[in-house]
Amino acid sequence: SQFPSAGSNQRKEQRRWQRLLHDSIDVTNDEEPHTGSRSDSNFIMPQFMSPNLYAHQHETVYETSARLLFMAVKWAKNLPSFARLSFRDQVILLEESWSELFLLNAIQWCIPLDPTGCALFSVAEHCNNLENNANGDTCTTKEELAADVRTLHEIFCKYKAVLVDPAEFACLKAIVLFRPETRGLKDPAQIENLQDQAHVMLSQHTKTQFTAQIARFGRLLLMLPLLRMISSHKIESIYFQRTIGNTPMEKVLCDMYKN
Repeated sequence: SQFPSAGSNQRKEQRRWQRLLHDSIDVTNDEEPHTGSRSDSNFIMPQFMSPNLYAHQHETVYETSARLLFMAVKWAKNLPSFARLSFRDQVILLEESWSELFLLNAIQWCIPLDPTGCALFSVAEHCNNLENNANGDTCTTKEELAADVRTLHEIFCKYKAVLVDPAEFACLKAIVLFRPETRGLKDPAQIENLQDQAHVMLSQHTKTQFTAQIARFGRLLLMLPLLRMISSHKIESIYFQRTIGNTPMEKVLCDMYKN
């Protein structure tokens, strides 16, 4: 089995994860319209979140998280500029940025919802799940979990207050994905160029679409470090540990990328 032994609730979540891994439901933005020119951007610019992501009303937080992470990986994989990088660089960049891409997708997914109905950033929801998984393999206390989720909810509220639009989300994802300072890259210069393109696209978009908000571009960039306030290890623990157990996130990402 891919997953370690666990209690019945955890085994149930793990089976759901395995089904999701082979799910044929399209959670990418392949069919969504693009803005801007492919020739000068190479970035997929979605206008909206896939309706499929809102069609599963009885999903657990963990199932929704899995779909959003799959979407993040497939979004990156479908970028022509990303696909032209060496496979090693693709893997390194995904391993470095997965938690930020996931959070950006989660924030984007939750923004249209009633704040009280967005379980992904609900302290009560996560604490209740922790209590129901008392026999699970976790070292997180209820107080620690509540503090982390509260921080994530505050981050979500800041993005929602700015009303980040889909094109801006796409640019922000590209900026966090193409991180040239990441160690071990084969072609950091090309990756820096791609990040520069994302910066330029975001700047041009904010200037043309939000003419009265002259500081919007800088404000959006300053919001990116918020995504690292909670470490990737904690993001993994909060949203994925129940489903992947002790399976390394690197292997999970690789399986998603190949799927």
